[in-house]
Amino acid sequence: MALSPRNPLVRLSLGRMNIDRWAVIYLLVSACFPLLRPSIFPHPWLNALVHGAMAVAIWFLPPWLRSRRHVAARLLGEIYLPLIFPLFYTELQYLGLIFFSFESSLDPGLIHMEQVIFGFQPSLRWSEVWPWPWFHELMEFAYFSYYFLAVIFLVLVFRARDLSREARWDAVREFVRDLSAVMLICYTLYTIFPAWGPKYFRAGFVDVGGWVFTRIMLHIHQNGAILGAAFPSSHVAASFIPWLHTWRRFPRHRWWMTILFILLCMSTVYCRYHYVVDVAAGMMLSIFVVYTMDRLGDTARDRLRNFARF
Repeated sequence: MALSPRNPLVRLSLGRMNIDRWAVIYLLVSACFPLLRPSIFPHPWLNALVHGAMAVAIWFLPPWLRSRRHVAARLLGEIYLPLIFPLFYTELQYLGLIFFSFESSLDPGLIHMEQVIFGFQPSLRWSEVWPWPWFHELMEFAYFSYYFLAVIFLVLVFRARDLSREARWDAVREFVRDLSAVMLICYTLYTIFPAWGPKYFRAGFVDVGGWVFTRIMLHIHQNGAILGAAFPSSHVAASFIPWLHTWRRFPRHRWWMTILFILLCMSTVYCRYHYVVDVAAGMMLSIFVVYTMDRLGDTARDRLRNFARF
């Protein structure tokens, strides 16, 4: 007997996006890593149980939320995955030590690569050559902008008068799809191939002055930053996504978004958060993801529209 689109489970299946499947796969696979070295990860079996529960919730809840008429519920169903990225990020402080110790990270290879390319270490030399507090403050602000670029794009989408209701949701879904793919790949690479970055591996904090954003970023990195998440730069890779989607959909906002994105890329090196090769790798990763996602697509929304008449 053919399944009817009125069947709740069938409708959930029709509304399930690729990002839901990717999130479930990431949760289940990352739950297994701590079991390889239980001494590294606190409460590995409890962590596996929590991951399994989250995977089940993601399999059913977001597709259901997307079918709701209430805007807040539907929005939560579309953007839920970036909202739990902080949890994935926090786990990396342990996952980054599962396969490699601090002493056997990728950093020596990255440092050697930069020495061959430039003849020196840009992440160490730049702040020494330009030890200007005002420039340091500008760079720390640009680095901090990473935390709100995605929100800015979503605001632009919902304020756009030339987008129809469904076109607006399509824009949100495509943006979240690309951002989620980039971040899940970054988290996976940080687990398997950790690199600590110049600030932690060799250099320390930038010894120049600053003001508000300098203090904010110092506080964040003293209390919330982790090791092993340098290559590729997720700051660059993830910020490329709102920049590109803004460039595509909102030409009037290209100029300031481009300036901010360029400053952000500069800040990752000047403030010693990343090597230059981290920035290049982040750019290449995001370009690859967008190219692939544009061709892969996600037919769930089209299927829902086709069955909407039933």
